[in-house]
Amino acid sequence: MADSLTLIHGEDAVEKMLFCWHEMERMTGLHLTLHDHIRAFIMPDNTCLLPDVNIHHNPCCDHPQRTRLKCGAHCRVEAMERAAAEGKPFRFQCWRGVVELVMPVYLGKVHAATVFAGAFRDPAFDLSRFPVSYRKKYQQLPVWDDARIPQLEQVLISASYSLLQLAANIRERYVSEPGRKGQIHRFFLYHFKEQVGVPDLAAELNLSESRTVHLLKELFGKGFAELMNEERVRQAEEYLAKTDLPLREIARLTGFRNEYYLSYVFRRIRHCSPGSIRGGRKKKIPEA
Repeated sequence: MADSLTLIHGEDAVEKMLFCWHEMERMTGLHLTLHDHIRAFIMPDNTCLLPDVNIHHNPCCDHPQRTRLKCGAHCRVEAMERAAAEGKPFRFQCWRGVVELVMPVYLGKVHAATVFAGAFRDPAFDLSRFPVSYRKKYQQLPVWDDARIPQLEQVLISASYSLLQLAANIRERYVSEPGRKGQIHRFFLYHFKEQVGVPDLAAELNLSESRTVHLLKELFGKGFAELMNEERVRQAEEYLAKTDLPLREIARLTGFRNEYYLSYVFRRIRHCSPGSIRGGRKKKIPEA
Protein backbone atom coordinates (compact mmCIF):
# COMPACT_ATOMS: atom_id res chain seq x y z
CA MET A 1 0.00 0.00 0.00
CA ALA A 2 2.91 2.36 0.71
CA ASP A 3 3.86 2.64 -2.96
CA SER A 4 0.29 3.58 -3.87
CA LEU A 5 0.41 6.52 -1.47
CA THR A 6 2.95 8.39 -3.60
CA LEU A 7 2.81 10.27 -6.87
CA ILE A 8 -0.97 10.64 -6.98
CA HIS A 9 -1.93 13.30 -9.50
CA GLY A 10 -5.23 14.95 -10.38
CA GLU A 11 -5.83 12.79 -13.45
CA ASP A 12 -5.53 9.46 -11.58
CA ALA A 13 -6.48 10.64 -8.08
CA VAL A 14 -9.85 8.87 -7.84
CA GLU A 15 -8.53 5.54 -9.13
CA LYS A 16 -5.54 5.53 -6.78
CA MET A 17 -7.43 6.82 -3.74
CA LEU A 18 -10.04 4.09 -4.20
CA PHE A 19 -7.25 1.54 -4.58
CA CYS A 20 -5.83 2.66 -1.22
CA TRP A 21 -9.28 2.48 0.36
CA HIS A 22 -9.89 -1.07 -0.87
CA GLU A 23 -6.43 -2.04 0.33
CA MET A 24 -7.51 -0.90 3.80
CA GLU A 25 -10.53 -3.19 3.52
CA ARG A 26 -8.35 -6.08 2.36
CA MET A 27 -5.88 -5.57 5.20
CA THR A 28 -8.59 -5.46 7.85
CA GLY A 29 -10.96 -7.98 6.24
CA LEU A 30 -13.84 -5.60 6.97
CA HIS A 31 -16.29 -3.32 5.20
CA LEU A 32 -15.23 0.31 5.71
CA THR A 33 -17.45 3.37 5.47
CA LEU A 34 -16.40 7.04 5.44
CA HIS A 35 -18.58 10.04 6.27
CA ASP A 36 -16.83 13.22 5.09
CA HIS A 37 -18.04 16.12 7.28
CA ILE A 38 -16.09 19.00 5.74
CA ARG A 39 -15.83 17.80 2.13
CA ALA A 40 -12.16 16.99 2.73
CA PHE A 41 -12.32 14.38 -0.04
CA ILE A 42 -14.30 16.61 -2.43
CA MET A 43 -12.22 18.75 -4.74
CA PRO A 44 -13.14 22.33 -5.73
CA ASP A 45 -14.46 21.08 -9.08
CA ASN A 46 -16.74 18.66 -7.14
CA THR A 47 -14.64 15.60 -8.00
CA CYS A 48 -15.12 13.06 -5.19
CA LEU A 49 -11.86 11.27 -4.43
CA LEU A 50 -13.64 8.40 -2.65
CA PRO A 51 -17.03 7.93 -4.36
CA ASP A 52 -19.61 5.61 -2.78
CA VAL A 53 -17.56 4.80 0.32
CA ASN A 54 -20.16 6.64 2.44
CA ILE A 55 -22.53 3.66 2.07
CA HIS A 56 -22.54 0.81 4.59
CA HIS A 57 -22.05 -2.21 2.33
CA ASN A 58 -22.34 -5.06 4.82
CA PRO A 59 -25.40 -7.31 4.18
CA CYS A 60 -27.18 -6.35 7.40
CA CYS A 61 -27.25 -2.70 6.31
CA ASP A 62 -29.12 -3.55 3.11
CA HIS A 63 -32.31 -2.35 4.77
CA PRO A 64 -35.81 -1.51 3.50
CA GLN A 65 -36.65 2.10 2.58
CA ARG A 66 -38.92 2.48 5.63
CA THR A 67 -36.03 1.92 8.06
CA ARG A 68 -33.59 4.25 6.32
CA LEU A 69 -34.35 7.32 8.41
CA LYS A 70 -33.83 5.38 11.63
CA CYS A 71 -30.54 3.97 10.35
CA GLY A 72 -29.47 7.44 9.23
CA ALA A 73 -30.24 8.85 12.65
CA HIS A 74 -28.01 6.23 14.27
CA CYS A 75 -25.07 6.37 11.86
CA ARG A 76 -25.11 9.96 10.63
CA VAL A 77 -26.22 11.59 13.86
CA GLU A 78 -25.84 9.55 17.04
CA ALA A 79 -22.55 7.82 16.15
CA MET A 80 -20.95 10.96 14.72
CA GLU A 81 -22.06 13.09 17.67
CA ARG A 82 -20.35 10.63 19.97
CA ALA A 83 -17.28 10.55 17.71
CA ALA A 84 -17.00 14.34 17.93
CA ALA A 85 -17.48 14.26 21.71
CA GLU A 86 -15.06 11.41 22.49
CA GLY A 87 -12.38 12.17 19.89
CA LYS A 88 -11.15 8.57 19.81
CA PRO A 89 -12.24 5.17 18.42
CA PHE A 90 -15.12 3.37 20.17
CA ARG A 91 -17.47 0.41 19.83
CA PHE A 92 -20.88 1.36 18.44
CA GLN A 93 -23.96 -0.85 18.14
CA CYS A 94 -26.94 0.25 16.07
CA TRP A 95 -30.61 -0.54 16.63
CA ARG A 96 -30.33 -3.57 14.30
CA GLY A 97 -27.59 -5.05 16.49
CA VAL A 98 -24.75 -4.39 14.04
CA VAL A 99 -21.51 -3.56 15.85
CA GLU A 100 -18.81 -1.38 14.26
CA LEU A 101 -15.62 0.31 15.33
CA VAL A 102 -16.16 4.04 14.86
CA MET A 103 -13.16 6.35 14.51
CA PRO A 104 -13.16 10.15 14.21
CA VAL A 105 -10.51 11.61 11.89
CA TYR A 106 -9.22 15.12 12.54
CA LEU A 107 -7.69 17.80 10.36
CA GLY A 108 -5.95 19.87 13.00
CA LYS A 109 -8.67 20.46 15.59
CA VAL A 110 -11.49 19.97 13.09
CA HIS A 111 -13.51 16.73 13.09
CA ALA A 112 -13.11 16.16 9.36
CA ALA A 113 -14.48 12.64 8.87
CA THR A 114 -15.71 9.52 10.62
CA VAL A 115 -14.69 5.98 9.63
CA PHE A 116 -16.89 2.97 10.41
CA ALA A 117 -15.26 -0.51 10.38
CA GLY A 118 -17.37 -3.64 10.54
CA ALA A 119 -19.63 -5.31 10.65
CA PHE A 120 -19.64 -7.54 13.72
CA ARG A 121 -22.38 -9.28 15.65
CA ASP A 122 -23.16 -9.34 19.33
CA PRO A 123 -24.09 -12.89 20.50
CA ALA A 124 -26.20 -11.39 23.30
CA PHE A 125 -28.30 -9.22 20.98
CA ASP A 126 -32.02 -10.13 20.93
CA LEU A 127 -33.03 -10.95 17.36
CA SER A 128 -36.58 -12.06 18.16
CA ARG A 129 -38.23 -8.93 16.70
CA PHE A 130 -36.45 -9.28 13.33
CA PRO A 131 -37.51 -11.47 10.39
CA VAL A 132 -35.82 -14.81 9.79
CA SER A 133 -34.06 -13.48 6.68
CA TYR A 134 -32.32 -10.79 8.75
CA ARG A 135 -31.40 -13.21 11.53
CA LYS A 136 -29.61 -15.44 9.01
CA LYS A 137 -27.59 -12.49 7.69
CA TYR A 138 -26.77 -11.38 11.23
CA GLN A 139 -25.56 -14.82 12.33
CA GLN A 140 -23.07 -14.84 9.46
CA LEU A 141 -21.26 -11.76 10.80
CA PRO A 142 -18.06 -12.31 12.82
CA VAL A 143 -18.33 -11.82 16.57
CA TRP A 144 -16.88 -8.59 18.00
CA ASP A 145 -13.51 -9.49 19.54
CA ASP A 146 -12.04 -7.02 22.05
CA ALA A 147 -8.59 -8.59 21.63
CA ARG A 148 -8.47 -7.67 17.94
CA ILE A 149 -9.52 -4.03 18.30
CA PRO A 150 -6.20 -2.35 19.32
CA GLN A 151 -4.46 -3.66 16.18
CA LEU A 152 -7.44 -2.69 14.02
CA GLU A 153 -7.40 0.82 15.49
CA GLN A 154 -3.73 1.27 14.59
CA VAL A 155 -4.26 0.17 10.99
CA LEU A 156 -7.25 2.50 10.56
CA ILE A 157 -5.55 5.47 12.21
CA SER A 158 -2.43 5.15 10.06
CA ALA A 159 -4.27 4.61 6.78
CA SER A 160 -7.07 7.16 7.37
CA TYR A 161 -4.72 9.99 8.23
CA SER A 162 -2.53 9.13 5.25
CA LEU A 163 -5.56 9.39 2.96
CA LEU A 164 -6.66 12.64 4.57
CA GLN A 165 -3.21 14.16 4.03
CA LEU A 166 -3.18 12.93 0.43
CA ALA A 167 -6.58 14.52 -0.15
CA ALA A 168 -5.28 17.80 1.26
CA ASN A 169 -2.24 17.63 -1.05
CA ILE A 170 -4.38 16.88 -4.10
CA ARG A 171 -6.76 19.70 -3.17
CA GLU A 172 -3.85 22.14 -3.24
CA ARG A 173 -3.23 21.16 -6.88
CA TYR A 174 -6.89 21.70 -7.71
CA VAL A 175 -7.29 25.03 -5.93
CA SER A 176 -7.59 27.85 -8.46
CA GLU A 177 -7.48 30.63 -5.88
CA PRO A 178 -4.14 30.59 -4.09
CA GLY A 179 -3.06 33.11 -1.50
CA ARG A 180 -5.38 34.91 0.90
CA LYS A 181 -8.56 34.17 -1.03
CA GLY A 182 -7.92 30.44 -1.05
CA GLN A 183 -6.90 30.53 2.61
CA ILE A 184 -10.17 32.27 3.55
CA HIS A 185 -12.24 29.82 1.50
CA ARG A 186 -10.58 26.91 3.30
CA PHE A 187 -11.23 28.53 6.68
CA PHE A 188 -15.00 28.63 6.05
CA LEU A 189 -14.95 25.11 4.60
CA TYR A 190 -13.18 23.66 7.64
CA HIS A 191 -15.09 25.61 10.31
CA PHE A 192 -18.68 25.95 9.05
CA LYS A 193 -20.00 23.64 11.81
CA GLU A 194 -18.39 25.72 14.56
CA GLN A 195 -19.39 28.95 16.23
CA VAL A 196 -16.43 31.01 15.06
CA GLY A 197 -16.06 34.68 14.24
CA VAL A 198 -13.76 37.38 12.92
CA PRO A 199 -11.21 36.90 15.76
CA ASP A 200 -10.74 33.25 14.75
CA LEU A 201 -10.24 34.11 11.08
CA ALA A 202 -7.88 36.95 12.03
CA ALA A 203 -5.78 34.50 14.06
CA GLU A 204 -5.73 32.09 11.09
CA LEU A 205 -4.54 34.86 8.76
CA ASN A 206 -2.20 36.37 11.36
CA LEU A 207 -3.85 39.75 10.89
CA SER A 208 -5.65 42.21 13.13
CA GLU A 209 -9.44 41.95 13.33
CA SER A 210 -9.94 45.32 11.64
CA ARG A 211 -7.59 44.39 8.78
CA THR A 212 -9.42 41.04 8.41
CA VAL A 213 -12.78 42.80 8.08
CA HIS A 214 -11.37 45.14 5.42
CA LEU A 215 -9.78 42.20 3.58
CA LEU A 216 -13.10 40.35 3.36
CA LYS A 217 -14.76 43.40 1.86
CA GLU A 218 -11.84 43.93 -0.48
CA LEU A 219 -11.67 40.32 -1.75
CA PHE A 220 -15.34 39.26 -1.60
CA GLY A 221 -17.39 42.41 -1.11
CA LYS A 222 -19.05 40.68 1.85
CA GLY A 223 -18.76 40.38 5.60
CA PHE A 224 -17.82 37.39 7.74
CA ALA A 225 -21.40 36.36 8.62
CA GLU A 226 -22.55 36.42 5.00
CA LEU A 227 -19.62 34.32 3.80
CA MET A 228 -20.15 31.82 6.62
CA ASN A 229 -23.86 31.55 5.85
CA GLU A 230 -23.09 30.92 2.18
CA GLU A 231 -20.81 28.03 3.11
CA ARG A 232 -23.39 26.60 5.51
CA VAL A 233 -26.08 26.81 2.85
CA ARG A 234 -23.79 24.96 0.41
CA GLN A 235 -23.33 22.21 2.96
CA ALA A 236 -27.05 22.07 3.75
CA GLU A 237 -27.77 21.77 0.04
CA GLU A 238 -25.56 18.67 -0.09
CA TYR A 239 -27.50 17.03 2.74
CA LEU A 240 -30.83 17.94 1.15
CA ALA A 241 -29.77 16.53 -2.21
CA LYS A 242 -28.23 13.30 -0.92
CA THR A 243 -29.96 12.32 2.35
CA ASP A 244 -33.38 12.02 3.95
CA LEU A 245 -32.27 13.63 7.20
CA PRO A 246 -34.85 15.90 8.86
CA LEU A 247 -34.24 19.62 8.43
CA ARG A 248 -33.63 19.90 12.17
CA GLU A 249 -30.65 17.52 11.93
CA ILE A 250 -29.30 19.22 8.82
CA ALA A 251 -29.40 22.55 10.65
CA ARG A 252 -27.43 21.08 13.52
CA LEU A 253 -24.88 19.44 11.22
CA THR A 254 -24.28 22.66 9.29
CA GLY A 255 -23.89 25.11 12.15
CA PHE A 256 -27.33 26.78 12.07
CA ARG A 257 -28.98 27.34 15.45
CA ASN A 258 -32.24 25.71 14.32
CA GLU A 259 -34.17 24.61 11.23
CA TYR A 260 -36.15 27.87 11.12
CA TYR A 261 -33.05 30.00 10.79
CA LEU A 262 -31.66 27.56 8.21
CA SER A 263 -34.85 27.98 6.14
CA TYR A 264 -34.69 31.77 6.45
CA VAL A 265 -31.05 32.00 5.35
CA PHE A 266 -31.52 29.38 2.64
CA ARG A 267 -34.42 31.31 1.09
CA ARG A 268 -32.47 34.56 1.22
CA ILE A 269 -29.39 33.11 -0.49
CA ARG A 270 -30.90 30.52 -2.86
CA HIS A 271 -34.27 32.23 -3.45
CA CYS A 272 -36.08 28.95 -2.85
CA SER A 273 -37.01 26.79 0.13
CA PRO A 274 -34.93 23.84 1.40
CA GLY A 275 -37.92 21.63 0.68
CA SER A 276 -37.82 22.50 -3.01
CA ILE A 277 -34.30 21.00 -3.27
CA ARG A 278 -35.44 17.75 -1.71
CA GLY A 279 -38.68 17.76 -3.69
CA GLY A 280 -36.80 18.26 -6.95
CA ARG A 281 -34.56 15.32 -6.13
CA LYS A 282 -37.51 13.01 -5.43
CA LYS A 283 -39.20 13.94 -8.71
CA LYS A 284 -36.14 12.64 -10.56
CA ILE A 285 -36.34 9.21 -8.90
CA PRO A 286 -38.43 6.86 -11.07
CA GLU A 287 -41.15 4.92 -9.34
CA ALA A 288 -40.56 1.20 -8.91
